Amino acid sequence: MKAKNLLKGLRLLILIIFTSCTNDQAITDQTYVFTKPYCETVAVGGVVGIAEKCYKIGDIVTGKEIKPGKLTVRIAEHSALNDGPPSSASYQEFLDVPLNYLTINK
Repeated sequence: MKAKNLLKGLRLLILIIFTSCTNDQAITDQTYVFTKPYCETVAVGGVVGIAEKCYKIGDIVTGKEIKPGKLTVRIAEHSALNDGPPSSASYQEFLDVPLNYLTINK
């Protein structure tokens, strides 16, 4: 009797896990091309502090749509400077670009 209930519970757990994992929730990198110029102020750390990051029409980027209507683009590689609490040496690794500046590159 216990084994039968355990088996039913295991089947239910597997069913719940299987149905909760759908392809529409997968966030994958896509390649986009800029259709309009776009500039944003970003944190660069150190003495400079901030700088303008600009893209022109035709620039190609790869990113993920994590937030609705925005593409998250990596603008700098991660390093130990960004580990731990924010400091004057910390810099911005990602930039959220509104999707109305981009189209999917085919």
